[in-house]
Amino acid sequence: MKDRLLFLEGSSLTSRETLTVLLTEKYKVDVLSPDRFSIAAFSRLTHMLTTVDVNTSPLTYLKQVGELLQKKNYVAILPTHEEGWLLANGKNFLSSDLPIALSEAEVFKEVAGKIAFAELADKLDLPVPEWEYVTDLESIHLPYPYWLKADYGTAGRSVYKVTSDLDLKNLVKRQLFGNERWMAQQDIKGQYGQVQAVFSHGKLLALHSNIKIGSGSGGSAAARLSINSAGTREHIEKIGQHLKWHGGLTLDFISHNHQPYYIECNPRMVEPANAYKAGVNFPKILIDLAQGKESQSGISLGKPGVKTHSLLALVIGTAERTQSRRKIWQTIREWLFKSDSAEVLTPIRKDLPSVIPLVVIAIRLLLNPKSVKKLVAHTVDHYSVDSTTIKAVEQQASIKTN
Repeated sequence: MKDRLLFLEGSSLTSRETLTVLLTEKYKVDVLSPDRFSIAAFSRLTHMLTTVDVNTSPLTYLKQVGELLQKKNYVAILPTHEEGWLLANGKNFLSSDLPIALSEAEVFKEVAGKIAFAELADKLDLPVPEWEYVTDLESIHLPYPYWLKADYGTAGRSVYKVTSDLDLKNLVKRQLFGNERWMAQQDIKGQYGQVQAVFSHGKLLALHSNIKIGSGSGGSAAARLSINSAGTREHIEKIGQHLKWHGGLTLDFISHNHQPYYIECNPRMVEPANAYKAGVNFPKILIDLAQGKESQSGISLGKPGVKTHSLLALVIGTAERTQSRRKIWQTIREWLFKSDSAEVLTPIRKDLPSVIPLVVIAIRLLLNPKSVKKLVAHTVDHYSVDSTTIKAVEQQASIKTN
């Protein structure tokens, strides 16, 4: 019988890319999802397990995870989105011996929010764009252009570029301020990229860096080029050692004049296929780490110059930016047979069912490009764990402990 893994969600691009990497391994994957037709469902590796909306019933969700762990002998749990942060806060509702590489809840607080990460970066003297706390929109001191950012948000949501007084007035009308904290951060012109790493209690095990060469929804990296990690290693290693981080960690940066400026931290593994094509198997390293072993003696480093893309994400990004059928067709033609870049979201030859979401969504967007807004909102809702949900679980766990 093949070894079995548990994914905590199945709608994110990270979950689908992780499946792509695992196609060469001998695993089967159970996927928890409120949507039986999420993108991870379309793989020869997966068995879908219907669950509740985690933001509506987080304790019920955790109870289901606990029941699964009692019934099945999972090799590892792979948190492909914020569900890992949820588990860190909800450990009191689960078995004390989870097969997962995961930092403690208190450590997550240091990097999960945009404000907390900016504060940590200043503390460790890491390069970040100038920023300030925002209590009301009229008191921001940064010159235009700058970004207004909610403390928590995902897939480019709750982030607004402010270039003029008119932009600011329009945001005032939206009445953004509630319980969420906000920050403003100076805009920097440059190349967007990410540095990805896996740590074992602060010890660096694997490292990979890439830059965006094609845009998806919310400006995300739908096509990537791997680069040399020498310039980013020192920075992410400083964070990992300081926090004694355990598991995956990803930093978003803007490269300006050959200097990376860090704008956000994802306390997890993010879309691992470019790293895999460049020689770093993040999912396998995390699986080994969840079992209490390290898969290699030295640090695994991704080689530069490797191009990958996700045609589905590129199509969605084009539809979101242009709402143009002609532009969508151009994107499909440009990337479908691109010989110098590997498709990593829909690996048809190795995983035939993966083509289904691409075909269905491409047809939908060609028929009605404006439907992209609803499509993106639905997808994000099914993999994004709201920060208020995590705080509620943290409070309940504290009550249970006391």
